[in-house]
Amino acid sequence: MQKNNLTYRRGEIRWVNLEPTVGAETQKIRPCLILQNDIMNQYGLLTIVIPFRSGYKQAPYIVNVEANSTNGLNQDSFIDVGQIRAVDHIAFPDWVQYKNKQKPSRFPKP
Repeated sequence: MQKNNLTYRRGEIRWVNLEPTVGAETQKIRPCLILQNDIMNQYGLLTIVIPFRSGYKQAPYIVNVEANSTNGLNQDSFIDVGQIRAVDHIAFPDWVQYKNKQKPSRFPKP
C-alpha cells in the first residue's frame, strides 16, 4: 500500500493472507478484524489484525461472532485474542478479496 492511500480502516473485516506461519499460528487466507488505528494503517508498514476462525469455542480469550448481513461473515466464527498479530501491507493485495474467484467485496464495518 502506498502512503496516504488508506484502503482499509479499523473495525473492518478484510481477507488477509496469514502465510507463512510458525507452530500454532492461524494459517491460510482468512477474514480478519483490523484493530490498528487509521493513522497507522495509512502511514505504517504493518497493521494489527486478529483472524477469525470458523465455529464456536468457549474460553476466556475467545470472542464468538454470529454471522449476519451486518458483519459479512458467511458462518459463525470466533476470534482468538491470542492470535493477534502484525501483518505487512502485502498481506492485503486486491486478489485476497476474491474468495473462490467471486466478485471482490468489502466487508461492512461492524
